[in-house]
Amino acid sequence: MGWKEHLGGNKYRLVERDPSKVSKPKKSTVVYVPDDIVKSTRKTERWLAVELAGWEEKVLSGEATSKKRSEKISFKDFVPIWEKSYADENMGGKTILNTMEIINSRLIPEFGDTRLDQITTLQLVTWLANLKNLKSGLPLATNTKLNIFKAAKSIFDSAFAWGVIKNNPMDGVKRPSQSKRERKEIRSKKKAYTRAEVEKLLLSLYALPVRWRLYFTGVMMGGFRRGEFLAVEWADLDYERCAIWIDKQITLDKEGNKIEGEVKTEESEDWVAMPKWYMEDLKTYRRDWVKEKLNCKDWQGRSKEYIFHSGNGVMYYPSTPTRTWSKFLEKNELPHVKLHGLRHTAGMLLRESGTDLKTIQERLRHVKMDTTANIYTHKSDTISRAAADQLEDLNPKLAKFAPRSAPYA
Repeated sequence: MGWKEHLGGNKYRLVERDPSKVSKPKKSTVVYVPDDIVKSTRKTERWLAVELAGWEEKVLSGEATSKKRSEKISFKDFVPIWEKSYADENMGGKTILNTMEIINSRLIPEFGDTRLDQITTLQLVTWLANLKNLKSGLPLATNTKLNIFKAAKSIFDSAFAWGVIKNNPMDGVKRPSQSKRERKEIRSKKKAYTRAEVEKLLLSLYALPVRWRLYFTGVMMGGFRRGEFLAVEWADLDYERCAIWIDKQITLDKEGNKIEGEVKTEESEDWVAMPKWYMEDLKTYRRDWVKEKLNCKDWQGRSKEYIFHSGNGVMYYPSTPTRTWSKFLEKNELPHVKLHGLRHTAGMLLRESGTDLKTIQERLRHVKMDTTANIYTHKSDTISRAAADQLEDLNPKLAKFAPRSAPYA
């Protein structure tokens, strides 16, 4: 039976007894818990348990090799090991899908045949700085570079943690950050609708089929993520409480197939209160939904009763509402805000109505208050105007005996 020893910080030693050794029967390896996992005690224990089980198996089967031998592995040969031992255990299917696309299109063409221990920090820094768009040849956006950086860091961090390489070349690679120009461009893009725009938008949505009108209205009123609301079933509605239960989402597995998966975080699982008028609309729509199901000759929903489906009970692809939303805005010549911007809009509507940040955080089901304050409650002209209006009564000209302006010298 193996055991773990905490060496401080995110560093642990995994130990197992090797029955084939009489002298020095203990075999150990040092691992480093990834930064995104070590913050959670529960996730850390689960990660270490998986690592320890893997180490025990290697030692008992005689597969445990010295660092010297393992250092000779090439980058492309290490990727499948990383995918199975780290990605499959710690990433969602969609994240693995996107990360593997980056690895196959960017990292393997550059470093594939190179031994992991021979890849240097300077190589990585130079390569990252010179990345271009594969089609246009133009410099990459910082967010795209950041995703490539994260993929590379995850692989090299794992290789270092598992003792495959003695030094981590990513330690000296600076995380990509946005330039002043990029930040200005991002700020200039519309991220949410104003209250007046929402009123117009809600009426414009009547041009859509009922299911899509209710889907987009619900996302905007409840602040749902697109996959969360796609996964809602009729059993998740509580008409008396006027609330919707969220505990799953429609997402993708690592092969790109649509699946029903867990929500983003534990905090995401909760009841979300909704306006009474919206719940009444859903109740009315349910009657039509039941008729549609009964008249469908090829119902494939089985026991699932997704409120929003493709016509035969089957879940939508997560990208379907995104495309539908973009086409709707273009056709009706409405200001373009991304579908996720409706979640931002939900936070902004609450903020402009005077709702405190703690309540907004709970409604949007965020882990941290900073997320609510920095991401979902953007600069508001309404709030800025209201703040300025608070200073109007300080106008000295409103004073009973306001002094005259000083004469010009």
